[in-house]
Amino acid sequence: MINELRKEIDEIDTLMQDLFKKRLAVARKIGEYKKEKNLPIYDSKRENEILLRLKEKYDDKDTVFYYERFMKELFSISKDLQNE
Repeated sequence: MINELRKEIDEIDTLMQDLFKKRLAVARKIGEYKKEKNLPIYDSKRENEILLRLKEKYDDKDTVFYYERFMKELFSISKDLQNE
């Protein structure tokens, strides 16, 4: 039982890794665009809109807090990357 669940987690982690790399590649392009256009890296309005939209779609009220933390960390990583 535990081994099957761990295998499932491993498969999910691999999928998340691939999506994470894709997300960072796009974030890097956005950062390059913002630098070319002299736009600020941080856009609080956009970040809040994304969080609101994603939280509305998230259907597990018991874990939505953790999902929000996860997304905020992704935003932070993206901003760090764009500031390089």
